[in-house]
Amino acid sequence: MVKCPFCGYEADVSEFKLLREPWKFRFYTVRMLECPKCHKVFNYYSGVSPRGKKSEYVIRIKPRSRR
Repeated sequence: MVKCPFCGYEADVSEFKLLREPWKFRFYTVRMLECPKCHKVFNYYSGVSPRGKKSEYVIRIKPRSRR
């Protein structure tokens, strides 16, 4: 289950819109997702550490300023 860090909407990762192909960061797979409820964008990190511990978290993405 993934929880939107902006509005708190919680659902399976397939419910969120994938904005680009997933990429690797260390042992994490990172997905850029858009919330179907509030339409804000965040990165979802998930993976298994070298010691075998499952880890996942989200990071908000600041909107770009328009000039």
